[in-house]
Amino acid sequence: MDKNASAIFIAEMGVDMSVFKSSKHLASWAGVSPGNYESAGKKKTGKTQYGNKSLRTTAVECSMATDRQYNRISAHRKRIMKRQGKSKARIASAHLILTIAYNILKTRQPYQELGPDYVDLEQSKEQKMIQYLKRKGYRIEPTNEQIA
Repeated sequence: MDKNASAIFIAEMGVDMSVFKSSKHLASWAGVSPGNYESAGKKKTGKTQYGNKSLRTTAVECSMATDRQYNRISAHRKRIMKRQGKSKARIASAHLILTIAYNILKTRQPYQELGPDYVDLEQSKEQKMIQYLKRKGYRIEPTNEQIA
């Protein structure tokens, strides 16, 4: 990501984010929102929607530029690439970049890199499983080995 990319973002989006209700509206306008083509339980295609071609292209190029970096965006892309493939991961990372840009322009605060393991630090798998079981109605109590 270089100065040209940020100039394209500003030129295409503008600096007034009150035009968009949320970052999801901006992503939809840019054409990087995930498609939801499902009818009667059958999924059709995962094509992206039409949108601002210049903004979408720049966001995808920026997501590809993070390939050899070790940050939140590259970790996000690699995590999605494992499940859904390269092209969907690029679009998902472009969506994340536009969300970050929206929040920067809306709050007027500089970007704080959260790190590549941000999602892993948020909740461990064990905590997610415990919360899932509690939602299902189970009562979870720690054993003596877990307390020590």
